[in-house]
Amino acid sequence: MDRNTIVLGAMSGSCAVHPRIARQRTELVLSQPFFGALALLLTVREDPTAKTFWVDGETMGYNPDFLDSLSDLEVRGIVAHEVLHVANGHCWRQGARDPDRWNDACDYAINPIVLSAGMVLPKGVLIDPRYTGKSAEEIYGLLTQEAKQKQQPQPPQSQPKSQPQPDPQGQQQPSPPNQPSQSNGKQGGPQAPQPGQQTRPDQQPSNPGSFGEVRPYKGPDQPVKEAEWKVAVTQAAKAAAMRGKLPGDLQAMAGEAVRPLVDWRAVLHRFAQQSSPSDYSFAMPNRRYLHLGFYLPALHTPTIGDAVFVRDSSGSVFDETQAQFDAEILLVFHSLKPARLIVMDCDTRVTQVQVFERGDSPEIKPVRGGGGTAFVEPFNRIVQDGMNPAFLVYLTDMDGRFPAVAPHYPVLWASTTPLARARKAPFGETVEVIC
Repeated sequence: MDRNTIVLGAMSGSCAVHPRIARQRTELVLSQPFFGALALLLTVREDPTAKTFWVDGETMGYNPDFLDSLSDLEVRGIVAHEVLHVANGHCWRQGARDPDRWNDACDYAINPIVLSAGMVLPKGVLIDPRYTGKSAEEIYGLLTQEAKQKQQPQPPQSQPKSQPQPDPQGQQQPSPPNQPSQSNGKQGGPQAPQPGQQTRPDQQPSNPGSFGEVRPYKGPDQPVKEAEWKVAVTQAAKAAAMRGKLPGDLQAMAGEAVRPLVDWRAVLHRFAQQSSPSDYSFAMPNRRYLHLGFYLPALHTPTIGDAVFVRDSSGSVFDETQAQFDAEILLVFHSLKPARLIVMDCDTRVTQVQVFERGDSPEIKPVRGGGGTAFVEPFNRIVQDGMNPAFLVYLTDMDGRFPAVAPHYPVLWASTTPLARARKAPFGETVEVIC
């Protein structure tokens, strides 16, 4: 198929598509087939109410005035950017998260991939080396934590003593406090960014906000739409690889995007249930059949031991994840009714231990700690205090020193780091926690 055939094919049946967008989609089909194949799946719609571009998993909208302000290469880059939002599942995974912060997190996740593919994005693109290679959920957690830290009151700083300044009559006058710095002959104006400093789009008058908004898909067929896109991503990646045009970053992203997500809550409850001893016993016969003369065993669930949960308190597990984990701890406690519920906090040492007896109404205290990470002390503490765990669940980012010897009870590692990048525990089961 020659170039003219591709151009006509892309524009026929899609006459409403702006010619510049249609041409850049065609260029992607030719030069970046992974992006091009997926871009053709999106309906393109003019939207004068939008600030820039947006995508919701089915439609890509654009503001015509903003489109006119872009170069052709920037249009191509933005189309690829919007494609990656959908390919990564950002339209399905927002949930109850703050839309603006979620959008920033998604941009931080995909912009390095677009740029590494050799494409151009508008000035002010959100890039931060700290977030490269992380998922949108991880970045959202980091952004949320940073926002909370900024909101905390800062200790008062001592004001420097004012230096006297001579007035025209030769008298000394003190300098007024908080004098605006004079830079480039301007007082009180915004300072120019330092070399190499990244400027957020919302700080640029010509480009307010992000240039590619990700919106949640609101159709009733979301599971079907999500599954269709996973198939499309897999097929596009295979086709691009066969042409030798699938860079390593895209290959890794495609594999991560189609990886099935496991509900960690279901795994947690299944793990706790399986760790509880239940068996059929003649000690308590099944009463349903006694009147028939049958002496059959009944399912007997003896009192299980201690349910032990350890929370990584090093600061690497964010508040929202801790809160959801605490909620699941309480559900396990009320459903299984263990002898005791034990909640430990640990960074490099155990910083807090909470013990609740059966029948209590637990109120789990906020996590306490903030140092490094090591996983040894909770296991030592269990031995020292004579605890009898039915199981132990450890919420952590998996970045720490593990015990040298496996314990005799089952262990579930609830990893806040994607399993593809998490350190492998030497024992126990591991589940990825996505909140």
